[in-house]
Amino acid sequence: MDKTMQKKLVVRPLGRSIAIGCILFIVTLCIVLGITSFFNYRRALYQRYEAYITDILHYVDRQIDDDDLARCAATLERSEKFDALEKFMDSIKEDFDIHYLYILTPIRKNGVGKIMSIISAENYYDRYVSTEGNLYLGWISDDEYDEATVEELFAIMQRKDIVFYEEATEWGVDYTGSLTLFDSQKKPYAILCVDVDITDITRLIRKRTLESFLLIILLGAFFTLIFLFWTRINITKPIKRLEKSVVAFANKSHGQRDTSLLTFDKPEITVKNEISNLSTAVNQMTVDIRDYVDGIIQAERKAEILREHANQMTELANKDALTGIRNKTAYDKEIKNMEYHLLTGVQEDFGIVMIDLNFLKRINDTYGHEQGNFAIKKLCALVCTTFGHSPVFRIGGDEFVVILQGEDYSNTNLLVESFKQRLEDIAKDDTLEPWEKVSAAIGVASFDKEIDADVVNVFKRADKKMYECKEAMKARRND
Repeated sequence: MDKTMQKKLVVRPLGRSIAIGCILFIVTLCIVLGITSFFNYRRALYQRYEAYITDILHYVDRQIDDDDLARCAATLERSEKFDALEKFMDSIKEDFDIHYLYILTPIRKNGVGKIMSIISAENYYDRYVSTEGNLYLGWISDDEYDEATVEELFAIMQRKDIVFYEEATEWGVDYTGSLTLFDSQKKPYAILCVDVDITDITRLIRKRTLESFLLIILLGAFFTLIFLFWTRINITKPIKRLEKSVVAFANKSHGQRDTSLLTFDKPEITVKNEISNLSTAVNQMTVDIRDYVDGIIQAERKAEILREHANQMTELANKDALTGIRNKTAYDKEIKNMEYHLLTGVQEDFGIVMIDLNFLKRINDTYGHEQGNFAIKKLCALVCTTFGHSPVFRIGGDEFVVILQGEDYSNTNLLVESFKQRLEDIAKDDTLEPWEKVSAAIGVASFDKEIDADVVNVFKRADKKMYECKEAMKARRND
């Protein structure tokens, strides 16, 4: 072996190449996982907000007499229905965790785009005590909305679907859902909007992404050091010894005529891997099959560990961390299975129970989130014991869904009455703390092949009855 070949062998040492490869891999992994986790986490949170906003928009839309409200917007004169709608929207703003709830319409005044307020929901204090700054019927914006925003609202007026967009204001960041309102002549006359404050959520997304990024870097650096140490012991150091022996043999054998001197000094290699086999092959021209088989066994053990880990992760992904019951992901999978069974004619009779915990926000704000979690878990236990033969899912912070089947489906009315009675007993128990006196609204719907095209329709009917139950409970409290 000449000097030129020796130089080529040391241009790029294997240890340096492995280190550079590990660093590049970790950097790439950090970037890919960081970006992926950011968008996945953001998409998951935004989808929940969109579903929440959609429910509120449809709920309020069902209470609107479009022709009456259109007349009020045109004449700028209030009506009895207008007053009732305004009070209803005030109650929605009080009861739900939203930033703003309002109805407006874009107009052109003197050739300039403006915004006219129709109804703006307020809390009790702002509506009746500190009324300064309230927006009333006919209020027209001055410079609160720029021309681009007004033009965007004109475009929304031509759409029938709900439009979502994010808006940064001086108070923070809002996520808005807008639904165009049409009169009986199918003519758009206003836009119903719900604003949810996502300032803390955007900060949380950035924080979680940064935490994930830092965790990936730390883990990557940790495992890189371990891997480099392992490769030094098991790969680079033995290869250097083998290289030294091979180069010495080549130099010694160059032009050598005495065959007794053509000996290969086998390096001392203690590791049992391919390098050890290579050293033995150069010296003896044999292959150590046992090490090869050991490598296969180790690979199978690693694969088995990976499969067990994957199964554990799948189970955790379908389990609600607080209550231990199945979560929204598991519910979505169950609905897909039921839809498939409906199409194939396998699905038997079933019903859906929608249960919503009352006053969770009040408990959290007054007594703390620990007591709020206690109320959630207590209601969960009550639901699970009442509907003991049906799967129970927690699909939101205070929402539970039961898919009635078998014996529970046959005894739906008895179980529902039992559930309500147990809630009444809890409400009458003066020995309980306020957060222990759980209250909930319930709605039930059974699958009817004459009116239900899919499982989602049954869910919607149950959800509607639950909201009707909640309104009835609220009415009884007001009485």
